[in-house]
Amino acid sequence: MALRDEKFSIPEELIIEDLTGQDRKIRQNALDLLNVMTWYDWNPTTFVASGGAQALISCLEDPDEEARRLAAFLIGYVAEACGVENTGIVSAVPLLMKLFDGSSVSFSKKILSRGTRNLRVAAGNTLVKIGSPAVEALTVALHNPNRDVRFNAARALGEIRDPRAVESILDLLRDQNRTVRLAAARALGFIKDERAVEPLSHALGDRTRMVRNYIAWALGEIGDERAVTALQKAYKHALMDGDLSGQFAINAALEEIESSRYRKYRE
Repeated sequence: MALRDEKFSIPEELIIEDLTGQDRKIRQNALDLLNVMTWYDWNPTTFVASGGAQALISCLEDPDEEARRLAAFLIGYVAEACGVENTGIVSAVPLLMKLFDGSSVSFSKKILSRGTRNLRVAAGNTLVKIGSPAVEALTVALHNPNRDVRFNAARALGEIRDPRAVESILDLLRDQNRTVRLAAARALGFIKDERAVEPLSHALGDRTRMVRNYIAWALGEIGDERAVTALQKAYKHALMDGDLSGQFAINAALEEIESSRYRKYRE
C-alpha cells in the first residue's frame, strides 16, 4: 500500500521568497530544507534560473551564524552544480571573504568559537569551488595579521591551483608560523609553478621537520632538475640528523624529478 498518492515537492519560487523574507525562522527553515535536498542530489538549475543564487547570497549577511554557514555551503553547492559564470555567484566573493577572514565577527567573538571556525571553513570551501574569481581576494588574505587566515588562504589557493598566486605564496615560506609555512609549501606543490623551485630549494633548511618534508614533496611535484643539488644536500643533513621522515621525503622527491625527466625525454 502506498504511503502517499503523489510526490512531495515545494515550489522553488516559494523557497526563494522565504529566503529573502524578513522572518528569521522562516529563512532558517528554507536553508535547512535546501541543505537536506543536497543529500538527495538536488539539481539547483531551476532554482538558480529563478534568482535563487542571489537569494542565498543575501543570506550571507543573516544575523544568525548557522544561517550564514548554511548559505555559504549552499552557494558552493550551486557553484559546483551549475558553474560560476552564468549564476551570478562571483558577486558572493566579497561577503564570503568577510566570513573567511573574520571581519564579519563582532569584537566580543574575536576568540573564535567552534561555530565561527565552521563558518570560516564553509566560506573557504566555497571560495575554492568558485575558483579563479576568488584568487585576488584570497591573495590579499595571505597578508592578514591572523595566522589562521593566512594558513587557510594558502590552503585554498593551493586547491584552486592558479599560478597568479605563486609570488605571494612564496612570501609565506618566511612566515613566523610553521603551519603557515607548511601550507605555503603544500600550495606550491599543488600549483607546480617553476618559479617556486629556487625559493623552495633555499627553504629546505627550515627549522621545522614537517615543513622541510612538505618542501621536498613540493619540489618533487614540480619536477624541475634545478632542485636536485639542494635536495641532495638536504638528504646528507637528514642522514646526519637521523631524520628518517626527511630521508624518505627527499628520496621520493628525487625519484619524482627523475621520473619527470624521463617523461619529458619520451615526449
